Amino acid sequence: MALVLSRSAFKRLCLLPLLLVFLIIFFYHQIANIYRNVEYQGNMTVVQMAFDLFKRQPVDICRNVVLLNVGDPKGVELNSYPQSICADLGFQIEENNCVVYVIKTQKNEWSLEDTVERIGCRVYSLLLASDSTEVTPRNRSNYVHFHSLGEQESIGKFIQKQSTNATLIDYMMIRLGRGGNEWRILSDLMESHQLDRVKHLSVGINLCPDRSSFTESHFQYVLDTDRQLVDKWDMKLFDVANDQETFVYNPVVKEKTHCASQFAWINQRFREEGGSSTKRKPSQGENEPLMKIFNFISHIFFLARKKETS
Repeated sequence: MALVLSRSAFKRLCLLPLLLVFLIIFFYHQIANIYRNVEYQGNMTVVQMAFDLFKRQPVDICRNVVLLNVGDPKGVELNSYPQSICADLGFQIEENNCVVYVIKTQKNEWSLEDTVERIGCRVYSLLLASDSTEVTPRNRSNYVHFHSLGEQESIGKFIQKQSTNATLIDYMMIRLGRGGNEWRILSDLMESHQLDRVKHLSVGINLCPDRSSFTESHFQYVLDTDRQLVDKWDMKLFDVANDQETFVYNPVVKEKTHCASQFAWINQRFREEGGSSTKRKPSQGENEPLMKIFNFISHIFFLARKKETS
């Protein structure tokens, strides 16, 4: 009898670790499944196209992609994302003659600001907060100027107040935390015609359901904004760093997808200017008033010549 009990106890003892492993794996997948309880009632083509943004490959437009660093070969990493820049002619960040904007929601993250300060760049660090009065504007150093803005305030209007349209921005990073909307900021920069002065644009993209509105209108807004970056503003995607921790099964599109990444664009207008860092090609919106004046003058000359011939 004792021998039988001993064998039974031994079997149970052997099964216990397997059971524990099974439970750990089960609960891990339950916790890790960021799409649990997510419902989507919109157009499936729209949501599929939105998540396909994470599948695209960078355009082979930059011959020299390097890490932004100052003496550190590993470069600067923010939330495990390496910060890349294009070192081709016209895109280099010139020491002691550069301007950088950091738009963020994390109060205590200063990695990028500290790095570009050592390069000698003038840095505008913009903290987006629900209550912009909780942090007072101040100069963190002679180079780093810190400001707190409301979540709905216009970044474009803020940039306009800081400098003239001739002032170039060598590097702009947008990295928002939970509940942020980087696409609204991109749209605001386009509407205020501030994007065409930016050489490098690095944006933390997040379509995970705990961060973004999981609706058709939001995904369509994302696609429209992304398309404008290329079609209207000539921004070329030269680097992509997907967040591998978000590569899980997405029941909405019925396949594994990423939902967070860092996209890096360069403004192709600077290459078209032969590498000059003092000129810029006017945006489509800036050309419209000039075209109206030109058409009006042409019309006056046409009427004058018609009157002479008659």
